[in-house]
Amino acid sequence: MPALVSTPITDALRQAPRGLHAGGAHWGLAWGALEWLEQNVQAGWRTLEIGSGSSTIVVASRGAVHTAITPDPNEREAIVEQAGELGVDASAVTFHIGTSDAVLPHLTLDPLDLVLIDGAHGFPYPILDWWYVAGAVKLGGHVLLDDAYLPAVAAIVDFMKASPAWQLQPAVSFRTAHAVKLADDHPPFDADGLAAHGKMRFSYLPPHRRVVASTRQRVFSTRAGIWVVEKGRSSRLGRRSGGG
Repeated sequence: MPALVSTPITDALRQAPRGLHAGGAHWGLAWGALEWLEQNVQAGWRTLEIGSGSSTIVVASRGAVHTAITPDPNEREAIVEQAGELGVDASAVTFHIGTSDAVLPHLTLDPLDLVLIDGAHGFPYPILDWWYVAGAVKLGGHVLLDDAYLPAVAAIVDFMKASPAWQLQPAVSFRTAHAVKLADDHPPFDADGLAAHGKMRFSYLPPHRRVVASTRQRVFSTRAGIWVVEKGRSSRLGRRSGGG
C-alpha cells in the first residue's frame, strides 16, 4: 500500500496549479472538493474516478487503490509526473484510457468506497457513468457528482433525492454534490406519476395542449387514477357481458 503524504497536497496544488489537461488547461474539482477528498479518503479504500486530474493526485496521496478513466493518455503522464514531484506515490493508480461509455461496460469493478463522476458532462454521459458504477458502490459508500448544476448531472441528483437507496449529503463544493449509498435498490421500472416524482414535462407539445396533457397524466398516472381507470374498464366489460 502506498505511503500517505503528510504535507497537505491540496495546498501544494493550489500554490502551483499545473495544466494537466489538453492544451495545458487546469480543469478539475473546486478546491473545496479537493480538500474534502484529502480529509475523508482513507488508506486502502477502493476508489474510482471518471475523469482525471488534480483529484487523482489527491486520492493517491491518501493511500487509496484508485482507478481513473480518461480518454487522453497525456493526462496519465502529466499526473504521474506531478505526483512524483509532490512526493505522491501513484503506483496504486490504474489508468484506463478511453471514453467512459466504452471502458465501463467491460470493467470488472471491486466494491467501491468512493466514486467521483467528473467526465463528459453532456447528455447522456453522466447518467451512463452513474448507471455502470452505482451497483458497485458499497453500502455507506460515497458518490461525488461534479458540475451538478448541469442538466444531465442534475437528473441524477434529483433521482437520488427521491430514492430511499441514496441520501444526499451537504455539497462538498459549490458545484459538487455528494450522496451516500444506503441500500442496493434497482431503479424502478414504473413509468407512472410516482416514478416522475411530480416532475413531468410536456414541452414537446404545443403550448395550448400542455395544460390538458399535464392534468390528464397527473390524475390518471397515479395509483388512485389507475385504479379508477381499471374500475371503469371492468364495469364496462361487465355491462357488455351482461348484455350479451
